[in-house]
Amino acid sequence: MKTILAALLAAALLWSGNAQADSTSTDFEGWLQLQSFISLDDEKKYQLYLETQPRVGNDWSRAATVQNRAGLNYNWTKSFSSLLGYAWTPLFYNAQYHRTYIDEQRIFQQVLYRHDLLGVKWAHRVRQEQRFIVGNGNISNRTRYQLRGSYGLSEDGNFGLTGYDEFMTNLNGVDLAPYGGYDRNRIFFGPYLVVNGHRYEVGYLGEHLKRFGSDERWANVIVFSGTFNF
Repeated sequence: MKTILAALLAAALLWSGNAQADSTSTDFEGWLQLQSFISLDDEKKYQLYLETQPRVGNDWSRAATVQNRAGLNYNWTKSFSSLLGYAWTPLFYNAQYHRTYIDEQRIFQQVLYRHDLLGVKWAHRVRQEQRFIVGNGNISNRTRYQLRGSYGLSEDGNFGLTGYDEFMTNLNGVDLAPYGGYDRNRIFFGPYLVVNGHRYEVGYLGEHLKRFGSDERWANVIVFSGTFNF
């Protein structure tokens, strides 16, 4: 299994290098991801979901965005859940790193399926977003798929390695941006630690995207993540 993880990491680094070579611009960013699941009933079927995600970019020199999400999560089984939510994700600079403000609000729907295979805990997440971006008369529809794998290095599984790949595509184009078709791809790898039911992660994320238009862009990101369960 360690051989498989090493091969996946090597492939990710190779893909990262190729993507950066082809990109028109690069950036070094930092993301802090904090999300909470708050149970609303004794059986923990219904959960309130809260998330905030401040990000700095332009080589860690300025605020890029603060992504905020809230929703209602329902656990159908231990393996399958669905979530309906709202997001506010303003943007603070454009492709040329000029100061601006682009307001964006979203409605999103999500399903999550977990299972074990080959000693790895897998999670498949599909999210559909309806994006309301100021200045655009139409709604931008985006589909996201994330495949995550976690491999425990401790006997209780509370410490180990995790990684994911997330692909996003726009189902339609709108007046200014984004365009229809490929939007971005993210690869993440790093260690995780579970303490009292709360999960913490830190690692490297590479993001290849066409965020502001047809020009490609690569972001090297240090991610700090905390997932809290109450």
